[in-house]
Amino acid sequence: LKYYCAPALDPAPSLFDGFEKQIRRDPSANEHIDGLLTALLHLPKETVADTDFVMYRGMLTRLFTTPYSLREAWSMNATRIGRTVYIEDNVTQDVVERRQGSSQQHEKLMYSGYKFETLCVLDKPASQCTAQDLAKRPDAVVNTHSEYCSVFRTRLGGFSIISGAEVDCIDGEKPREFPSRLYRELKTVGLLDTPRKQESFDRFKLIKFWAQSFIAGIPVVTVGYRDSEGVLRHVEDIRTQDMPRRVRGQRSMWEANVCMNFAEQILGFIKEAVTEQGPETQYRIEYDPQTQDIGIELLTSQTTTPFLTPDFISSSHCKN
Repeated sequence: LKYYCAPALDPAPSLFDGFEKQIRRDPSANEHIDGLLTALLHLPKETVADTDFVMYRGMLTRLFTTPYSLREAWSMNATRIGRTVYIEDNVTQDVVERRQGSSQQHEKLMYSGYKFETLCVLDKPASQCTAQDLAKRPDAVVNTHSEYCSVFRTRLGGFSIISGAEVDCIDGEKPREFPSRLYRELKTVGLLDTPRKQESFDRFKLIKFWAQSFIAGIPVVTVGYRDSEGVLRHVEDIRTQDMPRRVRGQRSMWEANVCMNFAEQILGFIKEAVTEQGPETQYRIEYDPQTQDIGIELLTSQTTTPFLTPDFISSSHCKN
């Protein structure tokens, strides 16, 4: 877990610096929900068995934001063990090819987010760091493999959920209880120097910032604003609870209650449709932007392989 310390802005750093030296994650890799399943093995069997859904935060974020992202298709896989439905992203070959075929400009914009994280974090609390530690951050090599994942249990309406989310950093020492109250998300966007850019940010970006942070109980998002050359111009802290109020009353904006109610309804739809049991049994859940329908299909065992790990399947957690 990294520790937050505000980045130095004088001189203003470039978020494109070090692009060629970065340690990249393989875009074709599909890690399924392996890390989350490993964490579940450290929880009491009864806790897992008494949970309705297990999935990473990214899948929940999709459900939250779909009412306002009607043009974005998505696809997930689901398996049921007992009362628990396990859900993962369905990473298709088309998705992998799009990742691998990104333009260099798009790659730089993606990199800028990781660079911003590097400029904002330390390996130990700021109170224990020296001026030399702070001065090293601009020259640190960006490693997109490195991440800290928090596993948490939450509820949405009548459904209990165990989820996992990457945590960028924490403010100060990690407390023994409820550490999420000190967690902080780090994001980058282009400068909002026109009304149209501000409207686009509020309508399309802020909803995702809110959903991701709300789901994981993270109270603050720190946003770094870069210019067209990738230079970090200023930094803003936005409280998660304030985000829905920022857009309230504006035309064509999103509402938090709509997001939560929609996600709860879809979880209910999934729970009713995904009924057949066992790690070999798999369902496909897909949203089609052409019809704006969400469909659930039982797949044949000949076309799928289990996405639950062998260790999890052989454990007592996977027994009804």
